[in-house]
Amino acid sequence: MKHLLWFFLVCYLSAFGQEQFILKGKVFDGQDRPIPIGDVLLFDANKENLIVYTTLVDGVFLFNKVSEGEFWLEVSALGYKKHSQQLNMRENREVSLQLEEEVTELEDVEITALKSPITNANGNLKIDVQNPIFSSIVDPLEVLSKLPNIQISPDRESISVIARGTPLIYLGNQRITLDEFLGLSVDSMESIELINNPSPKYEAEGQAVIVIHLKKNTDKGTMLTLGETLSFRQNTNNYLSSNGSFSNGKWNLRGNLNYNAIGQWESNTFAFAIPEEDIYSDYLVLIPDNHRVQVNTGLGFYYPINDSDYLSFNTTYRLQTDDADFETTTFVRDGNQEDEVLSEPKNDNRRHYFSGNFNFNKKIAADWNLFTGIQYSSFSQKLDTDIFNNYNDEGFSLDQSRYQEYQIGSLAARMDVEHTVSEHVKSEFGVSWNEARANAYSNVLQVDPPQEEAVDYDYNEKLYASYLNFSSNLTDKLDVNIGARVEHNEVNGTLNNETSPAINRKNTKIFPKAGLNVKVDSTKTFSLNYSRSITRPDFSRTSSVSVFINPFLESTNNINLLPTITQRISSNLQWKSKSFFLEVYQKENPSYYAISYDPMDTIATLSPINLEKESGFYVGVTLPFSYKIWTSTTSVSFNYNKNKDASAILTTAKPFLYAYTDQQLKVAKDTIVSFGGWMMTERNEGVYTRNAMLVLNASVTKTFFNKFQCAIRLNDMTKAMNFEESYAINGVEANGTYFADAREIAFSMKYTFGDNASSKFKNKDVDDNLDRIK
Repeated sequence: MKHLLWFFLVCYLSAFGQEQFILKGKVFDGQDRPIPIGDVLLFDANKENLIVYTTLVDGVFLFNKVSEGEFWLEVSALGYKKHSQQLNMRENREVSLQLEEEVTELEDVEITALKSPITNANGNLKIDVQNPIFSSIVDPLEVLSKLPNIQISPDRESISVIARGTPLIYLGNQRITLDEFLGLSVDSMESIELINNPSPKYEAEGQAVIVIHLKKNTDKGTMLTLGETLSFRQNTNNYLSSNGSFSNGKWNLRGNLNYNAIGQWESNTFAFAIPEEDIYSDYLVLIPDNHRVQVNTGLGFYYPINDSDYLSFNTTYRLQTDDADFETTTFVRDGNQEDEVLSEPKNDNRRHYFSGNFNFNKKIAADWNLFTGIQYSSFSQKLDTDIFNNYNDEGFSLDQSRYQEYQIGSLAARMDVEHTVSEHVKSEFGVSWNEARANAYSNVLQVDPPQEEAVDYDYNEKLYASYLNFSSNLTDKLDVNIGARVEHNEVNGTLNNETSPAINRKNTKIFPKAGLNVKVDSTKTFSLNYSRSITRPDFSRTSSVSVFINPFLESTNNINLLPTITQRISSNLQWKSKSFFLEVYQKENPSYYAISYDPMDTIATLSPINLEKESGFYVGVTLPFSYKIWTSTTSVSFNYNKNKDASAILTTAKPFLYAYTDQQLKVAKDTIVSFGGWMMTERNEGVYTRNAMLVLNASVTKTFFNKFQCAIRLNDMTKAMNFEESYAINGVEANGTYFADAREIAFSMKYTFGDNASSKFKNKDVDDNLDRIK
């Protein structure tokens, strides 16, 4: 590993970089009022080719990466004369412009226009959070669910991207966890971007990256936002949020406290058979009202030493308690013996999550920047369960008591270097280290016959990584991005303190990435990308903690679960605002949930397993549209996915269709009506067969006095989010349904006190494995 690090360092020091600058501006009318909306274009020195385009919002525009040289800046807005001026970019610049009103005498005419809230460029999607439909939402996770291709799990504890799996989450250029994202104020967000082809800088697990951009306002002051959402599903849910920040124009302090009282409803049913053992079982699980309480809080501090150097710290804490009593009806036939069982487990489940980090950033030269940081994170869970069973109407009795604990601590450090020295090339280099230690303890007390079984599992994982990335605009029409990440991983797991480890793995892997952008003309750009990435199982998936479903089925983790290696080739044609995309991919050891049975055991298990291979493709188009008070975004893709395994009975894999649409109408001043949804046709994927779904949503938002926002939202009006699947793996034939409690009527209110406080907060998570902790 040391030799690889030295090799990357030598290659890096031989690289060149391209100087890039920030251009930002403010645009006012003749009375020094910010112009609410407009277009900002940057042309080359001859004013022949469009270099980049952005939208003027509330009088402010920003270009993040502008190369050195001569440019023409052009600003236009409805009702004003077009403004053009020449710029010489040799450093970061900020301009202030005043547009001259274009006077036309009209009587009794009102012009109402609506800006599209979702844009796409080169296959990447961006949602404008300042749009009233989204800014009125208190919960940031619900805002995220409005992006095309994003899927939120029914328990709100995970997110996924269609055909790409779990994405990484970044705040600007800074990695954060889902817990930290949930602690952010929607009010502080400017936009959320989904990047489908991230560079090696985003870790080897970055098959897709979600980037949150904060508002750029840096005025000093204090701001407090209070919000509440009252949600009616099967049960009543209440989400309270408070987010505050203070800035004296120099340092910045921010904090949040969220309290969620959730009446979670869950249910699933499965029928499965084991023909070789002449066993059949059918069950229905119902959690009528899981009293879940979540407390999310965080505190962050940022101190700028000068314009480029800073130090900061950030902490996040989350507490969740569940009173998840449930009931299960089970039928089991083993040979000639048949049993009907009613089960009523009593659960007490508590989870604690904490993460704290310290950052230091230093510009060591005009073209060199150094970042370093350290982070510690921990997660603990206690699950106590008393299991009462009633066999064949003989009466309930206590059969088992379980006491289970899981704890993990993770320490990480990293260093990143950016080097920009030439007009055409930029290079990035970084190294990181992470070590995680976990312990899972289970004590099961059997009542009749009296029996006690204890399992103690220790887990240790180390990860050493380095990356090197080069980006270059070889010509005005050709951009190249190429790099690689090397990771050395060591895993050790010991069961019941035995001398021989249950798991002992060491491996070193290289993850290359490459991208090519060709500007065909001022309206068309073609992109081609290749990547090799890895998806490692969550640390908790490798523990020995289990959850009772019924006397014949346990939900368990899998300590032998292997990571998934994915290779992708994707292309995208960007024609103005439209995007046409095509991607093919292949996976080794893909991970899925399945029921398994070992004749040496007395029960079956539901757990994640590795299949042998998976391959597929998808092709589609994203079409935004705007006309006066109407704006829409529609994305349609044709998907094919085939998974296979020697132990499975395969069906014929067939393509399926995914479609998303969002329609918005500005029916009156400060009032917007939105409706849309998504659908998927039936999916036959070789091993798994899954059902079709059509989910429709609608909302109405109204803003009063610029500070008080109200919204009514109707989610899953078709009540279609029931996930059916069937498969035959390892001698088990299963067919079942997971019922999602997604049909909802929600009322939201949000009020902002105080002045606009600074969003100038920089802090970055150091641990690349944060999302694997829970």
